[in-house]
Amino acid sequence: MTVQAVGECMVEIVRHDGKVRISYSGDTYNTAVYLRRTASELGVPVEVRYLTGVGDDDESTRMRACWHGEGIEDDAVVINGATPGLYMIRTDDDGERSFSYWRSDSAAAVLFSGRGWIDAVRGSVVYLSGITLQLMTAGVRDALVGRLDELRRTGTRVAFDTNFRPSGWPDVDTGRAAMDQVLAVTDVALVSWEDERLRTGAADIAAHVAALARQGVAEIVVKDGPRGAWVHDGGALAHEAARPVAAVDTTAAGDSFNGAYLAARLAGQGPREAARSGHRLAEQVVQHPGAILEPAATPAGAR
Repeated sequence: MTVQAVGECMVEIVRHDGKVRISYSGDTYNTAVYLRRTASELGVPVEVRYLTGVGDDDESTRMRACWHGEGIEDDAVVINGATPGLYMIRTDDDGERSFSYWRSDSAAAVLFSGRGWIDAVRGSVVYLSGITLQLMTAGVRDALVGRLDELRRTGTRVAFDTNFRPSGWPDVDTGRAAMDQVLAVTDVALVSWEDERLRTGAADIAAHVAALARQGVAEIVVKDGPRGAWVHDGGALAHEAARPVAAVDTTAAGDSFNGAYLAARLAGQGPREAARSGHRLAEQVVQHPGAILEPAATPAGAR
């Protein structure tokens, strides 16, 4: 079984307790790492792959070596003369984070602005997010949706986190339309309530889940931070509570939940049990600075 995550991995700079840490991160990459770790804990034979653009520079080489160390297979396309994007995390006293980005000319941005990578999208499961869609033109998104539709007819399942960030779109309507376009070919929606309220103006989770189901999404998880998650897989809408924890940095809380959830589902767990696995991992992630826990700190989130 193969899961391919599509997106952008960047250089991450974290300031915490007077120290600066440099590592590699990005929403879809974070999910790929946590999916791979959780699948390994569960003994599920899943090959996790990552499709993005990288440069021919030393930093890209180190980044790809980091992927290999995590057991992530490399589907990267090399863009000569380009470099990775970069972002910096700042956190407040409650662990809520804000970001500064330098990614407009990154290798991934160059790659996703064209269509040459579309045929490389493949897998038993393809995972992507709305942040990656920001890097594509309307024509490229059309081609991607066509490819996903083609893959689904051969058995591929598409998992999608809207990850709606208005500042990354020319205007809100463009972002909404792009999300709806991909949701139309999505099997598993892993969305955050905060993002979805911004994207749609919805005021009620149950009504919003019903709207996503009418778009054809079969399995829906709405993450609501410390208030837990709502799960719908064609039956009744169910709530899974999260355990209160003191957050140091909420970066990758949703990404880690997604990774553990998908790994647990691939292991045969039901949606509610998989959501509990997602909560257990996310609870640990937010108690550490940065997106990726050191491997020894990663809990057996799905056990």
